[in-house]
Amino acid sequence: MGPSGPSGPAPSSRPQPRSIARARWAQATVDVCRRKFRECYTLRMLPAPDLTQHLHDIAGNSSLQFADLAAGTAAGPAVRFRFTAATAASDKHSAFGEATKLPDRRYLIASITKPVVTMMAVQLAAEGRLSLNEPVRDFVEGFNRGPLRNITIRHLMTHTSGLPDMLPNNKELRMQHATLSDFVEHTSQITPDFVAGTDCRYSSMGIAVLAVIIEQLTNARLQELLHHRLFKPVGMNSSWLGLPAEQAADLMPTVLPCELPPWQQQAIDWNWNSLYWRTLGAPWGGMISTAEDLGRLAVAILRHGASQTGEQVLREATIKACTRNQTRHMAALSEADRVQRPWGLGWRFNWPDHATCFSDFLPKSAFGHWGATGTMLWIDRRSGRWCGILTNQPYEVSQTVIQRMSNLIATST
Repeated sequence: MGPSGPSGPAPSSRPQPRSIARARWAQATVDVCRRKFRECYTLRMLPAPDLTQHLHDIAGNSSLQFADLAAGTAAGPAVRFRFTAATAASDKHSAFGEATKLPDRRYLIASITKPVVTMMAVQLAAEGRLSLNEPVRDFVEGFNRGPLRNITIRHLMTHTSGLPDMLPNNKELRMQHATLSDFVEHTSQITPDFVAGTDCRYSSMGIAVLAVIIEQLTNARLQELLHHRLFKPVGMNSSWLGLPAEQAADLMPTVLPCELPPWQQQAIDWNWNSLYWRTLGAPWGGMISTAEDLGRLAVAILRHGASQTGEQVLREATIKACTRNQTRHMAALSEADRVQRPWGLGWRFNWPDHATCFSDFLPKSAFGHWGATGTMLWIDRRSGRWCGILTNQPYEVSQTVIQRMSNLIATST
C-alpha cells in the first residue's frame, strides 16, 4: 500500500496560511492576557508609599533587634522589609557581626521546619512509597508495644499521635549532645499522653519519629534529601536543615544569634546558638533559612509545586493533601479540633479566635506555621498571597509585633 493510503492522498499536516494567522492571533491574545494578569496580580501587592515606614514604626516601637519580612504573590516577592534596631546597629562589638551584613539575613526558623519535613514525607506517599495510615511500628523499633502500636504516620503529621512536644528529659538529652536517634529511642520508651486519634496536642517528637521513617524509606540523610529534592530546585540557597558539619565554622557566623529564653540562658553548649544545635538538624525545629527563601517555597506552593523556573518540585497532589483539613474526619476528636482549629499535614490553618492566629484579616483557610525563635510564615491561596516574618526574639516576646506586621501586610492590597 502506498503512502497515499486506500482513500487517496492523506491530508497535509501543515496548517493553511489562514489557520496559521488565526493560531498566531489566538496565541498573542492569550500571551497579552497572561501578561496583563501577572502585572495586575503583582501590582496589587506593591507596597503603598508609607508601608515600609509603618512596618518600621511597628518594629521600632518594640524590643526587636532584628526583623526580616518578605511578602508577595505567586508571581514572586513584592514587599521586602529589613529592620535593625539602633542599639544593635551601633554595637560594633556585638556577636552579630557578619550575619548582619548579608543582603538576605539568615535565621534559625524553629518550628517552620515541621511542615517542610512533613511535605517531604507526603511527597513519598504521592510516589507510592508509603501510606499515611500505615502504623509507625512497621518502621520504628520500639513502637510495637501497648499504646504505641496504633500510632500511624497520619497521626504524626497532624499532632494527634499522643507523643509529647518535648521529652521529660529534653534538657538532659541536649546537655549530652544527643543524636536524633537518641531522641527517637527515648520517645519510643514513653507512655503517650492520650490514645492516638482522640486528641490534638502539639508534638515535636512526632516529627522526630517521622524523620526516621523518611530516612528509612529513602536510605538518605534527611538533610541531604531536603537539599537535593527541595531546597536546591526551588532556589533556597541559604537554607539548611542543620548547618553541614564540614562548613559549620564558616557558616555559623553568618546566621543571626537568637535571643535566648530563660531556660536556655545558662546552656552555653546546647542552646539555640550552640554549634551542637545549629548542626544537629532537628526535624522539629533545626532549619536555618531567610525570608526570601521561605518566599520561594511559598511561591512554589502557590504554583502547585512548581519553582519559579518552572521545574515541578512537588506534586500538586502533595500540596493539596498538606493544605487540606486532615483532622475533619477524625471522629474521636472534639469539634474544635476538627473544625475550629484544624490541621493539614504539617501545616496549621489560621485560627481567628486563637492567640496564635497568623493575622486578624486572613481567612480560616490560610495556612502556615510559627517558630519559637520568633518566626512566622503564612500562605493564603484564596488571594494568592504569602508573607514570611523572621526575628531573632523568642516567640513569647515577639508574637504581638509579628502579628501587627502581619496584619499590615494582609490589609495592604
